[in-house]
Amino acid sequence: MLIDFSSPNLTSPSCQLFPGCPLPPFFVKPLKSMAKTNNSPDIRVWHAENYQGLELHRGFAVRHPHPRHWHEELLICAITDGAGYNRLSGTSHFTPAGTLFLVAPSEVHSNWACDEGCSYRNMYLPTPLVSGIVQRIAPESRSFPGVSRDLVSDPDLVADFLSLHRTLQGRTTRLECDALLLDFFASMSSRGLMEIPHLRTAGRESFAVRRAQDFLNERFEDPVSLDELARIANLSPYYFHRTFCRETGMPPHEYQLQVRIARAKSLLRERRPIAWVASATGFADQSHFTRHFKRMVGLTPGRFCTESKNVQDLAGHLD
Repeated sequence: MLIDFSSPNLTSPSCQLFPGCPLPPFFVKPLKSMAKTNNSPDIRVWHAENYQGLELHRGFAVRHPHPRHWHEELLICAITDGAGYNRLSGTSHFTPAGTLFLVAPSEVHSNWACDEGCSYRNMYLPTPLVSGIVQRIAPESRSFPGVSRDLVSDPDLVADFLSLHRTLQGRTTRLECDALLLDFFASMSSRGLMEIPHLRTAGRESFAVRRAQDFLNERFEDPVSLDELARIANLSPYYFHRTFCRETGMPPHEYQLQVRIARAKSLLRERRPIAWVASATGFADQSHFTRHFKRMVGLTPGRFCTESKNVQDLAGHLD
């Protein structure tokens, strides 16, 4: 859901300013900024579907400073263009394009951009969601993870974060989003940004994976979360995801998509209407179905129907 901060009095409910500080422009979106030009600042906000309280921000050419404040959520921010500074614990850190930084809940900080402005993507993750993600990675963990490093310039990690941000912003399956969140937090832990207990090494759990595959084969049209599949396999969500990838060569959401496309091809060969097939195989709508079908099959569903009919007609002539 897109939010337009067009009112000068509208602020984020989770941002708490110190007395005497002006309203932080980070949470203000003047109406005139909606005009999208190469030089006009723009801030957009989305609420991620399926994750209560998870908020996504995208800023373009933002120039105004963000005075001292704190957030109830964990903030993760990637600078995509321009540069700025982030002041934490009395130290100012330069944040050029390609930088990823974290701000722990309740940590006082301030931000300001360089003259050319700063573009970024960030997300605010409520503490219950973060704790839940960490427990899915390391079930023995019972507390909020510590932020051991505030700043990193790691192209692979930044690329993973941007991919996660775009996925959460778009229309995709809950299963894929769950997996990307777990993978990203595990990557932050392995790079020393977050303190998460030692991760279990994936082994070969063939029987557990087969149970999950059977479920996906039978219930391919249903939305399913990683937690649900992990319960079926009797493994922790993160360990299950790693094991499933190891055993099958692909993550669960891609396996689910393959099953859906295979079933859709069978239904199209039966001359079922495309819109009906899209709904029957678990896709959000016909355009969502068409996009994935063409990517996987190389043809649109309509073209697939035509080509299948031509092949059947040819076979009839040959008989």
